[in-house]
Amino acid sequence: MMFAEIRKDYLDAGAVCPLAFVLCTIGRSPTQGSMRRPEGFVYHHVIWVEQGEGLFVANGQTRRLGPGEGMFCRKDVPHSYEAGEHGLATRWVTFLGGEGVLEYYRVPEAFFFHVTPALSASTTELGELCAGNSTIISRSAAGYTWLTEWLGTEFAPNATLAFRVLQYLETHFAEPVTLDEVAEAVQMNRYSLCRQFAKEQKHTVMEQLKRIRIAKAKQFLRYTTFSIEEIGKMSGYADPSYFGKLFRMETGRSPGEYRREVNR
Repeated sequence: MMFAEIRKDYLDAGAVCPLAFVLCTIGRSPTQGSMRRPEGFVYHHVIWVEQGEGLFVANGQTRRLGPGEGMFCRKDVPHSYEAGEHGLATRWVTFLGGEGVLEYYRVPEAFFFHVTPALSASTTELGELCAGNSTIISRSAAGYTWLTEWLGTEFAPNATLAFRVLQYLETHFAEPVTLDEVAEAVQMNRYSLCRQFAKEQKHTVMEQLKRIRIAKAKQFLRYTTFSIEEIGKMSGYADPSYFGKLFRMETGRSPGEYRREVNR
């Protein structure tokens, strides 16, 4: 099983990534061969062992990994891996973008990790999405969620309240989010949440949700052919009239005017 992005205009590793996240490849290899990349790879690279064992080297660190153990390398970081005497089956994901998340969590150039059931399940879901009737926008959104949820688990102690709230809103923006739900997700009462978030960010939780939804709507309008009503629902607004009114208030243009302008 393997997915490889075919939109070459989104795969230029030397350019500014046009989306927050671009999933480049995802798949499994039942008979993983040797790989040596002294100059690194053009994409960020996540790989782990499903069966057998292998010798993995990343940025000068060497580990012998077995089932359920993996390695992450940022792009251009030297690394290599080779099968042990009993063979090696791997699973991998490569991607571009996500630098804001990587920097926020202070993710090193390379690190080794243990695969959790949540990571395995979310990677399976991501692969199924890519194998189905998906668009580069839906793959970008799902991939960004996959990355933030994984790194949020790996590096949770470094996360501020604001980032945990942003992570939740980025994941659930299409749903009818309430303050009580956000508060429960970050394990705070709603009053403390509102006060501390506003102190850190200088605006409210619901204002942040609106900003995320409008930003997503802009992406959908620019890169998809869904109707404006459908995009409103995908962005968290079930009422088309309210979506149109709010979009105009935030951008100075209606959704239709914005789409025509950016797609000239």
